[in-house]
Amino acid sequence: MSVFAMMIIPGNFDTVNNELVFYGAGTITQYDKDGYEVFSQTIHNRLVDTGEDFILDAVFQDGATDVADNVQIGSICIGNQGTVTVAETETAADFDGDETIAPTDDNCKEDTSVVTTGGIATVNPPTFTCGGTNCVDGTTITGFAVCQNDATDDLDFAGCATEGILFAVIDSADTTLNAGETLSITYNLDITSGSS
Repeated sequence: MSVFAMMIIPGNFDTVNNELVFYGAGTITQYDKDGYEVFSQTIHNRLVDTGEDFILDAVFQDGATDVADNVQIGSICIGNQGTVTVAETETAADFDGDETIAPTDDNCKEDTSVVTTGGIATVNPPTFTCGGTNCVDGTTITGFAVCQNDATDDLDFAGCATEGILFAVIDSADTTLNAGETLSITYNLDITSGSS
């Protein structure tokens, strides 16, 4: 079993562009079939343009979109790209185009009860299994996408772009899932501000 968690936190103030910089931090932990930890890594992720726009559109009545619960952010999609692109302009179609798990297997899982409290949203850890469920046995997972939910049902689905936008992307250490192993992913978006 593997466990993956990530959150976005304020980074620092960019004095060149005169703006607060936000970034994500993720931790991926892999467990063997007996539940023993065999690997752990903490890395940064990238909140992309479409993810930033989605936040603003969901928060403000700007006429751009009416975001219903069933199409809000709450899905995690695994990928097996040779190179995971972590760029501001990355889109769902870009992420999908570089991975080969979908459309054969449903590489995206949805959390129907994202917890939002105290300025933090938590997409609860969906558990990915191979063996023809979310990927074939022996698939090496190289990255993750945080995506829009499936509007029609709460089932697993193939491809981030199938349901809408890419919110965030992370390039993790390669994790190979063999028969009987699982991968759990938790995503936290932290937009809390400091108190005065």
